[in-house]
Amino acid sequence: MSPSNSRPAAGFLLALVLGALTWAAWLGWDRTASFDVVTDSVQYPYVTLQVLGCALTVLVLTAVLAARGRPVLAASGVGLGFWLVWTVDAASRDDSGLFVVGAFFLAFGLAAGTALAALAGVGVRTFLARRRGGRA
Repeated sequence: MSPSNSRPAAGFLLALVLGALTWAAWLGWDRTASFDVVTDSVQYPYVTLQVLGCALTVLVLTAVLAARGRPVLAASGVGLGFWLVWTVDAASRDDSGLFVVGAFFLAFGLAAGTALAALAGVGVRTFLARRRGGRA
């Protein structure tokens, strides 16, 4: 039995912290405008590759945690951890209040993305269990 199966709260807390750390690692440190030669435009505060790398990290992290433990806790923990730190950061930098719209769309995207990633993680866990059990 994995640690996240025996202690659901610890598994959720781990997912929450890892979600927040993913935001910090990919998006929390860069505050400079960057010129994108492909789109011929200035991107601020994040460049496309940062966002794509961040999204891939969230998805892989959720799938791995879901494969090792409870998929609902993995998806909700990673999503909530990421969403909370993004929202606090956006609120601290936005005088217009539009961060609320971004937070809403981010919550929807994270819920959908982490749910699909958790489902993939369960699929991997099922596949590996069948393979170890000798079934096709």
